[in-house]
Amino acid sequence: MARSNPGLRAGAAATAAMEAKLNWLPQGDLLSLLAPSPNIRCNDGSGSTVSTPSDCITTSSPEASINTVSWDKVFTRTEIRLIQPVWDFGKISAGVEAAEAGVGVARQKEAGARADLELNVRKAYFGLKFARDVLDMLDEGSGYVGDAEKKLEKDIFAGTGNATVTDRLRLRTVRAELDGRILEAKRLQGLARDSLRTLLGPDAPAEIDVDDDPFEPPEVKERPVTYYEDLARFSRPEVRLLEYAVKAKHALADLERRKEYPDFVLIGTAAYAYAQTVDDPNNAFMSHYFNSKTAGIAAALRLQLDLGPKIARARKTSAEAQEVEYRRSEALGGILLEVRKAYGETTEAVARVATMDKGQKAGKAWISAVAQNFAVGLAEARDLSDALVAFFGMRTRYLQAVFDLDVALSTLSRATGSSEL
Repeated sequence: MARSNPGLRAGAAATAAMEAKLNWLPQGDLLSLLAPSPNIRCNDGSGSTVSTPSDCITTSSPEASINTVSWDKVFTRTEIRLIQPVWDFGKISAGVEAAEAGVGVARQKEAGARADLELNVRKAYFGLKFARDVLDMLDEGSGYVGDAEKKLEKDIFAGTGNATVTDRLRLRTVRAELDGRILEAKRLQGLARDSLRTLLGPDAPAEIDVDDDPFEPPEVKERPVTYYEDLARFSRPEVRLLEYAVKAKHALADLERRKEYPDFVLIGTAAYAYAQTVDDPNNAFMSHYFNSKTAGIAAALRLQLDLGPKIARARKTSAEAQEVEYRRSEALGGILLEVRKAYGETTEAVARVATMDKGQKAGKAWISAVAQNFAVGLAEARDLSDALVAFFGMRTRYLQAVFDLDVALSTLSRATGSSEL
């Protein structure tokens, strides 16, 4: 559900924008004019208007002027010019390679954002399960305290047993501590649920809950840290992002070097012009700007003569590419450190879960025995409160260890970029 989060959709849109930059179409320009038609007529040598444009010696107006136009007549001209590189010494291929690497960077950045979101979802999910089991534990303890309070009040009222007012106050203190922890656990449960709902985005359902399975530790396979380091080198989005970044920078440096060479291009042109009040003499040496139908194609050699700045830019981009390579090595060291840290936290959490499990089982047995003895008058309120506090502490630490193990495994999965752990 979280994969429809608006943040991830924004990342996907950024990737699509990067992909849209890949373009093989030729470049050029189009110009279309519409204006009043100028009055330009053909004359013979004596200044008389001629009826056939082939006899044109001079024109009635030396050039078009605003004073000689016919406002009720139309002049239109449309020109198009397209340039398609044919051989550019690898500029297009280098540019395409850089653009494709840029798309790779965008995709890996999107994958990294998705992995971060998934990690936060897991933390909120396991936090909700943790809070629910803590509440279940406190409800169980509340039952023990309630039974003890009833028996204590009954003994004090009847004047039997060893029950005292001090025992009553002790149990009231335990009850207050228990109620305070219940309120705190409910607050944490609400916070975890709200966090999960926020991560799911605006389309999240109103009611969110987790599965009903017991909050037990996951199985962790014993593997050396080098296994996870190798996973990170090949699977983590940030590592692949750095590889694409290095590739893109080298492609850009190659592109800058190739800009020092000329381009062989095909140039295609076409024009159409018509003016209602302009004669069109049949003479190739005369301008036919106002009346023409032309099309042409030519091969050309094109080179901007700014070699000095081009060489400087090529050297600068090449140095930047080397910098990105060094930054990649530096970042990879940090990523491997993150993997080792997550591995250490996972290993410690596995051992702590096993230890706390023994403690909680002992605490469970202790509180059960004391509760039975208290019910038949063989234990005091102090024994019950001590057993309850010990049981609460060990059970809470066990659940905390399970939560820490789930989070550590999720963090290790994020650090390696692999869910197969």
